Amino acid sequence: MPGEGRELSRTVTQATIKVYNTICSQLLPTPAKSHYTFNLRDLAKVFQGILMLDMTKVRPVMEVQRLWYHECTRVFADRLVNDNDRTWFDELLKECLVTNFETTYENVVTDDMLLFGDFMVPNADPKVYEYIDNVEKMVLILQEYLEDYNALSTAQMKLVLFLDAVCHVTRISRVVRQPLGNALLLGVGGSGRQSLTRLATHMAEYDLFQIELSKNYGVSEWREDLKTMLLKAGLQNKSIVFLFCDTQIKAESFLEDINNIPYSALIPLL
Repeated sequence: MPGEGRELSRTVTQATIKVYNTICSQLLPTPAKSHYTFNLRDLAKVFQGILMLDMTKVRPVMEVQRLWYHECTRVFADRLVNDNDRTWFDELLKECLVTNFETTYENVVTDDMLLFGDFMVPNADPKVYEYIDNVEKMVLILQEYLEDYNALSTAQMKLVLFLDAVCHVTRISRVVRQPLGNALLLGVGGSGRQSLTRLATHMAEYDLFQIELSKNYGVSEWREDLKTMLLKAGLQNKSIVFLFCDTQIKAESFLEDINNIPYSALIPLL
């Protein structure tokens, strides 16, 4: 209903701003947490995530509250490095549910895992971003995507989709489906960062682009690869995921160029 929708929009906005201001004042960067720098882009990403929900359908208020909790967790909590900070953040969101939404965590989050995704209906057009209430069914669907990928690819992936891997796939899939979505995946070698990204890219039906290093690979070759990728994305209107690994950093300018792509897509001297 229009009146209820306007009031809910106002509440979501106020609660998100409250979370953002509290994080900026309480979670300050330290030598061990140098990446604890939050800006208005993070605030915008919460609203961007909420708007991925199909707003043409009438939604229960609880579903919007659940999505708000999920998007705040993805944008802010996924960057926290220890259990103390994550516990503190969870308590902050629970407080906002009580003071802003006049409800409780137990009413909003009814399952052990809070996951959203647009891949539960393969080959759907358009893809619908929705709450995933059946984890076992999701694992089976991801297994089907993996088998489909292996059937089409010459380099097959032998993955075991345990619970943590499944959660990471949903996180990567969420980033991939967003315009100019980008993420830094941290982990030890062989932990599956590239494989899960390839799977999420296949699930979204996007093209994956990755540079191929050689002995003489330098800045000029790097610029040509970027030009090829950007022309394919802009001129041919293809959705592309650019996968770049730390072992491929042959010059510091590579990182400067990558930093420019998500925010302006303007690369100097290209």
